[in-house]
Amino acid sequence: AVTARVQNNGQSCIAAKRFIVVQERAQEFIDGFAEAMSNVVVGDPMDPATVVGPLVSAEQRDLLDAQVSDSVAKGAVVRAGGKKIEGGGYYYQPTVLTDVPRDSRAGSEELFGPVAVVEVVKDLTEAIEVANSTPWGLGGSIWATDPREIEQAIDGMEAGMVFANAIVASTPELPFGGIKKSGYGRELSAHGIREFTNVKTFYIA
Repeated sequence: AVTARVQNNGQSCIAAKRFIVVQERAQEFIDGFAEAMSNVVVGDPMDPATVVGPLVSAEQRDLLDAQVSDSVAKGAVVRAGGKKIEGGGYYYQPTVLTDVPRDSRAGSEELFGPVAVVEVVKDLTEAIEVANSTPWGLGGSIWATDPREIEQAIDGMEAGMVFANAIVASTPELPFGGIKKSGYGRELSAHGIREFTNVKTFYIA
């Protein structure tokens, strides 16, 4: 979960933004995730020990901080992090939020930085409903051992890419792209090659 959220400092279109967890596993997941995020090493990206480096700009760090602050003011609970790291560079603490209201900024906007939202649901059916409740649809993953649950998630999730028991990744042999406000068309694979070709229609009578 940590790698899925903080890859490229959380500034990746396919980094996991929301973690939707069934009630029976929620507390265990939240406690472990919050502890792991608290232990993530933030610092100089040239240091081999660093896991999370700076954000792309001061503006992006301020935007992320505003999204977190708005959500906390509306009732979100900070389980880890939640603050800017002052000093040189545009650093932000790896953060875990729970109880995030849907009308808050973290509940309705994309978080482009090391901030994770955890949502708790009663079952897989509700998890799919929550996953589909955003205007975006690039990718998502399902973590389960029951093949029937995996099939249900793949069929039900409104996303261009669904990975089972693996974080969403980009590989040359698989089509890459989304639906809804995540765009249209595909890159990579044979589908991606066709997207970058010009089709010429001709007719001879």
